Amino acid sequence: MTHDTPDRTDELAELRRLADSIFGAAADAVLDVPDTAIDFDATLWKTLADSGLALLTTPESAGGSGATVADSAVVLESAAAHAAPMPLAETDLLASWLLRTAGLPVPDGPLTAVYDPALTIRDGGVRAQLDRVPWARIAHAIVLADDHAVVSVRTTDIQVEPGADLASDPRDRIVIDTDIDRAEIGPAPGDIARSFLLRGALARSIQIVGAVTRALDLTVRHVGTREQFGRPIGKFQAVQAMVAEAAEAVAMARAATDFAVDTVTAGGFDDERAAFAIAIAKVQASRAAPIVARIAHQAHGAIGFTLDHRLRHFTLRALAWRSEFGGPHYWERELGETVLRQPRNGLWGFITGTA
Repeated sequence: MTHDTPDRTDELAELRRLADSIFGAAADAVLDVPDTAIDFDATLWKTLADSGLALLTTPESAGGSGATVADSAVVLESAAAHAAPMPLAETDLLASWLLRTAGLPVPDGPLTAVYDPALTIRDGGVRAQLDRVPWARIAHAIVLADDHAVVSVRTTDIQVEPGADLASDPRDRIVIDTDIDRAEIGPAPGDIARSFLLRGALARSIQIVGAVTRALDLTVRHVGTREQFGRPIGKFQAVQAMVAEAAEAVAMARAATDFAVDTVTAGGFDDERAAFAIAIAKVQASRAAPIVARIAHQAHGAIGFTLDHRLRHFTLRALAWRSEFGGPHYWERELGETVLRQPRNGLWGFITGTA
């Protein structure tokens, strides 16, 4: 990620080395196991929590590290680049944020969060059926929010029916029918729908960048060593053109996502320019995912589609994440509407001011 001062850049580089070391030691060992899914690693989560990486943007007063979104982005990207099956974004950027803004305590352990305007959270209880909840089966608690209220429900009080996304990560169905004390319910933040969406979209953009970057690295290594007709296939001009196209897509996604992270770090999620930057990031990351997946698997040939190769862990996750928290078409429309909201004589100033 790009940042303002050399000292800050050094700090983030050190954080990246720490994250890569933790995820590499724990996650890389299972990438070559021929199973469709990578199971949640409770030991890895404890290591993250003990290292202060599980609740990076949560203030110290609430049990977190009090770091910035830029710090969180470094760890999220590293986790995606190692295919570490962890609900980091769900725990810190979503669940913890909802609880803190509602004046509720942040429990220990992995969390997940759902915003649904159709939910009805009232004194006395919560009754709901929700589909495709990320990581519900391993979360210690699920934070539920509608337009008016926020509540944390223990997973022991929830019926969970396992489901999965394209990459076989948990996207579960939950059935809730539980009593809730009034003291356990807090007010939802203003404009919760927008804030929840922006936070999730930025997180998924960062994760896609981590995944497609790793897929590109694997592809470059493969075409440099796989030989046909007496030389590496990376020497053939057609293959070089394919890899260059993938590299271009990754670079554009990274630049847009870096910019969004810096904009949010500087002005917060409520800044209109931050929303504009997140929309650009989600569009570019979502565009990069199918381009890199197509080229990476074409370059790898049949081996890239097997359970014995680690490529699928990154291409499938990138493809799964692109549709979450708004797909590319949603954010393209959002970009257009943002531009149209600007006064005619202020459009150029808005765009250049954002940049």
